Amino acid sequence: MYGLEAILPVQCEISSLKLAIDLLPGTLLEEAHFLELIQLDETRRDAALANEAHKKRVKVDKNVKPRVFSEGDLVLLYDQESDKLGAGKLKSLWMGPYIVKCVLVKGAYELMDYDGIPLAQPCNGLYLKHYYT
Repeated sequence: MYGLEAILPVQCEISSLKLAIDLLPGTLLEEAHFLELIQLDETRRDAALANEAHKKRVKVDKNVKPRVFSEGDLVLLYDQESDKLGAGKLKSLWMGPYIVKCVLVKGAYELMDYDGIPLAQPCNGLYLKHYYT
């Protein structure tokens, strides 16, 4: 009579590394290290696939609308100095309103107040929001 090994060519794969080391009593340290290296490659591949999926989700995100200002718009400027310490319970974190004097490259804006006095430095568009009267 034939043995089961000759009739059924079945390959058994153990997914967990810890189970593989525990179930196979003859594993040496080198074999255990080799199994860890194989598992490491699979983990890296899974992480790369998850990273690509995340990038696709972020790229497709339609809810993010960039803030675009033109010359003459009224804007509020975020007070960055009071951000770290906190402005207080009832103090506003926004300064202004200011008027957009000039649109610079890469999202920077030159601002001036109602009296026509320009601010010392250009401001990043991330720290501005529209002011509605």
